[in-house]
Amino acid sequence: MRIRDFAVVVAIALAFAACSKEQTVETTHQAKEQARSAARRVTDALDITVPVGAQPDQPQVRERERFDQQWRQLQTFHAQQAQQQAAAAAAAAQALPSGFRFVTGQKQSFKGLDANAINAAPVDVPITGDVRGPSVLRAQVYLDQLHFSVGSIDGRWGRNSAITVWWYQRARNLPTTGDVDENTFRVLAQEAHYAPVVRRQVLTAEDVQGPFVTIPSSVYDQQNLSCMCYQSIREKLSEEFHSTEDFLELLNPDVKFSELKAGDAIVVPNVRPAMTTDQKDFAKVVISLAGNSFSAFDAAGKLLFHAPTTVGSQYDPSPNETVKVVSIVPDPYFHYDPTLFAEVPDTDPDAHLKPGPNSPVGIVWIALSKPHYGIHGNEDPDSIGYTSSHGCIRLTNWDALEVEHRISVGTPVEFVDTRSKGMPAVAKKQS
Repeated sequence: MRIRDFAVVVAIALAFAACSKEQTVETTHQAKEQARSAARRVTDALDITVPVGAQPDQPQVRERERFDQQWRQLQTFHAQQAQQQAAAAAAAAQALPSGFRFVTGQKQSFKGLDANAINAAPVDVPITGDVRGPSVLRAQVYLDQLHFSVGSIDGRWGRNSAITVWWYQRARNLPTTGDVDENTFRVLAQEAHYAPVVRRQVLTAEDVQGPFVTIPSSVYDQQNLSCMCYQSIREKLSEEFHSTEDFLELLNPDVKFSELKAGDAIVVPNVRPAMTTDQKDFAKVVISLAGNSFSAFDAAGKLLFHAPTTVGSQYDPSPNETVKVVSIVPDPYFHYDPTLFAEVPDTDPDAHLKPGPNSPVGIVWIALSKPHYGIHGNEDPDSIGYTSSHGCIRLTNWDALEVEHRISVGTPVEFVDTRSKGMPAVAKKQS
């Protein structure tokens, strides 16, 4: 990371003091001491200080949230239900390519299917409820290709996918239901050019390159690592192809991931490629707090990008206002400050973690103008859209990377759906 002007770096480091638990009284002496402390820590990298990841992930809570339908009652979603247009009828009248066909009521799974069989499987519609199989995977992959992320792809339907479909339908002037009917699928498939849903990927040296580390549970042991790197080739590849580790294994039942080397081939979801260059086209970002969603628009109001997000918990609510981006930091260092966590004794020592995808702030930190808040990546992509953070806006690392390349300093970030009337407790940011 390049050395910034010393005064600017110090000011930014102070701005990243926390995501929450703002001090109500701060003496001049304390402010000066913080400045001196920050200055000592500034070397060749920015040291991000935010409280994240204190609450352990609870799979049973995530499973309960997966089929929570109360997001449909949110003001943002409800206000758009009247939007409809004839695009669906036009799509329905268009001929399908050879081998692409729709069925209804066909129970699907991945058992015994290879890549060719997955790609050739018929599309079973409507897609709604607790269903899984090639049809769900095709919808998730097509949405991902079109920059409507569903988070971690796993071939199983759920809340993240349904909300993303709702936003896709809204952006394409389709009836906004959150379910994938035949008309919605026709529009989606046509826009994605009926691409194969999975493909064979020959691994490069970069794909299998480490270093790989074991991440200890204690933050004090983590600070001794040379990087917060991936723990395995399987973890690295699952993030590269936007999927859960378990699903990547399901697609490759005979592969020993620990033994993979350059030149080997695996089956992967046919997701959008990683963005590597800037195209600063985000003019506005809207974040639904209760709806766990991140949406970016261009200057004309067109929706360019959507992704699930995890936002503030009951302890540290995300801001209810419009703020702006003030800084964009790739590969951030992380400063663990116990005084910023309600459940951690203030007397515990600090810790300093090096950058990496398994950092609590992932591979990107985007600071907001409201002191102590930001948008960032995350070391647990499967949790995005479900569990709570300490006030910041968390994305999967691959979505955060795209946002980094498309957002600019000064871009407004608006927070909506701050009330979750009628929603279950788990949707009210309770862990």
